Amino acid sequence: MKPPTGGLTDTLGRLLPFLTIVAVVTAGWFWFLQPGLAAYLRARTDAAALEERVRTLQQASGRSRPLPPADLGRTQRMFETRVSADDKVADIAAALANMVLASAPAGSLRSLVIETGDSTSARSRAVSGEPEGASGADGIAGADPRLALFPYAVSYTPLRVSFESTFEAAGNVLWQLRDLPTTVEIRSATLTRGLPLMTIELLVRVLQRGGAIDAASPPMPVAAAPAVGNPTAPRLVPSAADLGAVR
Repeated sequence: MKPPTGGLTDTLGRLLPFLTIVAVVTAGWFWFLQPGLAAYLRARTDAAALEERVRTLQQASGRSRPLPPADLGRTQRMFETRVSADDKVADIAAALANMVLASAPAGSLRSLVIETGDSTSARSRAVSGEPEGASGADGIAGADPRLALFPYAVSYTPLRVSFESTFEAAGNVLWQLRDLPTTVEIRSATLTRGLPLMTIELLVRVLQRGGAIDAASPPMPVAAAPAVGNPTAPRLVPSAADLGAVR
């Protein structure tokens, strides 16, 4: 006896158009509509996040205070306050000696030596056309070119401090340089390994403010290429051949 297949065939024949439509719609969804919808949702999420960031930045910028305009008079007064018109070399030497004595642990200080050199006018070197690569009184090339921008004659005196102590003592001494009675230009701070103590050598230039001069066209020293320093000595600040930083 044969199974009744005629009814099943008729049913499939009637459902075939609907199954075809469902297959086409499903394929179109996964191949065309779903990727586009996912990209649209992702773009909308990114746009919302960017709009939130813009609002946050606008609120932050609204709360921040605007930068004041350049005030040459204020800058000049700050320079006059920070750079003494008196000779402070002896005061700086005494302050550095006290810093070293206060920073070195008990029994961990040897060979404290403080040496000073001859005073040199930073502006006279620029006016005379002397290249910045030429060594000054302290054997270090050039002066900070920013000193020629101020309407004052600025001179500097090299001061070299060397001693043997611990690394912590060297760090404490360098940290206290901001409290000196006048501005100094830090030329180098060299730390050499040793047992049981390390050797610390600090070279600064003590700045002194002179008389007022015409600053209409201040001479600009020519920048010199830095020389190669000693690669074996660890340093806390740029080497002796690098340009110094004014505190």
